[in-house]
Amino acid sequence: MSKNSKTTAAPKSNRPSSYSKLTYIQKVSRINRKLRTGDITSIAESTEYSTTHVSDVLSGKYFNDRIVNKAYDVTRGRVSNAVKLSSFSA
Repeated sequence: MSKNSKTTAAPKSNRPSSYSKLTYIQKVSRINRKLRTGDITSIAESTEYSTTHVSDVLSGKYFNDRIVNKAYDVTRGRVSNAVKLSSFSA
């Protein structure tokens, strides 16, 4: 082997071997469980779509990966509304 030959190894991933991506429908479902007041407006502003279109996409009327991915980023890490409400009644 010469000095100039390089071995290209695949980059290491931190994901577990059992990792699988969420489907579009699973993402929308998780987003809707965690949406808060004002989220649709902020998603619309950052994606440059109208609030009506963003709302229609998140309700399932239309498909738009860019809007769904931005909404998922906004709601990631939040506790769902049902869990949040159940903590008040306990």
